[in-house]
Amino acid sequence: MRPQPIEVGDQVFHPTYGFGTVERLTTRDEAGQSKDYYGVRLSEGGILSVPVTRAESLGLRRVVNGLQIIVRCLRSPAKALPENDRERVLGLKARWQSPQPMAVAEGVRDLLARSRTHSLTPADKKWLVNACERLSGEAARVDAIELAAARAVILEEVDQLKSRQGLK
Repeated sequence: MRPQPIEVGDQVFHPTYGFGTVERLTTRDEAGQSKDYYGVRLSEGGILSVPVTRAESLGLRRVVNGLQIIVRCLRSPAKALPENDRERVLGLKARWQSPQPMAVAEGVRDLLARSRTHSLTPADKKWLVNACERLSGEAARVDAIELAAARAVILEEVDQLKSRQGLK
């Protein structure tokens, strides 16, 4: 499924710089060629300039996941993650960078399922905490609720999944 095009006014997420809002679309002349850029006002402050032609490969995407969609994904059947720690870290990093809206929620789901039979590494645990925080931030923006409320729902769902799986 191809992500919807980004437009001025859209709330977006960049995997390195976080959440923001597209404020403008500008055209620059570079080496005799015109190139379009998104001007993204970041939630943490500052403006990020992202080339339109590279936005998807850089992981810039519209913010679209509300709590209901995230919870549904977390409850869906999990897929196996690589046994090799290095391969798993690279796979989770790829999900973090992905422009696909459900990639991080699927990573959380799959990591929780893995924890049924394997101890999570410190890197796995760190990714899981950061991913839950990112999902909370997105859900809060989409559903127009407080971050703490979104975080509470997601962490409750994670705790329920852990308890159903007999995890600590």
